[in-house]
Amino acid sequence: MNMVPRYQSGDQGRRLDPAPKAPKLPFEMIIEILSWLTVDALLRMKSVCKKWCALIEDHHFIVKHMYRASPLPIKCQYSRKHDQVALLHSKNIRCMSRVAGLFVEKHHSLPVCRIRNPVIGHVLDLPNAHMDVCRMKCAFDSLTGDAKLVSAYIHNDEVGYEVISIGQDGDWRALKHPNQGLLKKNGKWATRRQFFLTDEVHDGVYFCSEIITDGEDWCLEVQALDPWNECFITTTLPQGVFNGCKRVWVFNWNQHIAVGDIVEQDLHVLVLEDLKEQKWSENKIIVPLKFLQHQPLLDDQALIPVKADCDELKLRYKGGKTLFYDMNNEVIKKVVYKWFDTDLLGFYKPSLVSLKGMRQDERVRLRIGID
Repeated sequence: MNMVPRYQSGDQGRRLDPAPKAPKLPFEMIIEILSWLTVDALLRMKSVCKKWCALIEDHHFIVKHMYRASPLPIKCQYSRKHDQVALLHSKNIRCMSRVAGLFVEKHHSLPVCRIRNPVIGHVLDLPNAHMDVCRMKCAFDSLTGDAKLVSAYIHNDEVGYEVISIGQDGDWRALKHPNQGLLKKNGKWATRRQFFLTDEVHDGVYFCSEIITDGEDWCLEVQALDPWNECFITTTLPQGVFNGCKRVWVFNWNQHIAVGDIVEQDLHVLVLEDLKEQKWSENKIIVPLKFLQHQPLLDDQALIPVKADCDELKLRYKGGKTLFYDMNNEVIKKVVYKWFDTDLLGFYKPSLVSLKGMRQDERVRLRIGID
């Protein structure tokens, strides 16, 4: 803006200094202000100048914004298919997992899969997954923008894993499982009664579990999958901690792997405190489930511990019920029913993560828009 010179009366022709310029905001303050805006507003702000555009696309800014962003409502449908609850985006598409505001989705009957950012509208088509895939988890490094997708499938009673570095690989790569082919080997049998890729736990790994039997002897092995190094870390539950392995469950205990069993209306938990050092907690944690005393219709044999977060314990019960138990006050906070198909309102953190930058291979195709 051109500054208009000021003159005083009687001093015609005598030019004074121009008015002082308005102070500029420090760029650090601009970053702070922008980090509180909505995703829609930030997408418009990218057109202000190249410096702002580079800032909004910077991974450090994206992390800052996601931390402060308010959750957005999303209408979805829960459907119980193949003994699991799926988040449906449309009639034929279900959400396998969510990470950093991105949805990992797969077609119901086809091996077609993709990653979608619903708030920006970017969709990244991925190479076809295995026909029998039943679980998918995405690991995302918000500081670098790198992402890896792990899929798990069961084919002919064998568990298999595949991984893809999004934007770098043109196809899925097979991961070697520690017990690959161990249906019967050297007299040992692998009974896969609990197989899943769970939520991210300590050190950014996912885990599944297998019960190995050698004659009358049982042992429980927990395989922790490190998606970044694409390797498994196997640990074995110490002998004699639980009365047999047939009823124990592996779950997430405050971002650590844990094994638990319900004994006489109490949940007994042993925590794997250090995965790399194979260090289990010295003593079991005992969680009284007092609601079982007052609700005799609840069968403790049908309760499955799923996740513990601070003082809240999540338990799954037959019939599609999920119980949220306050371990501090020893009361059930709420019960969620997800057995039948139903429309629900969910929430998720919006993200500025652009899928355009992940396109580095001609076989990985990008399209804009939501089906």
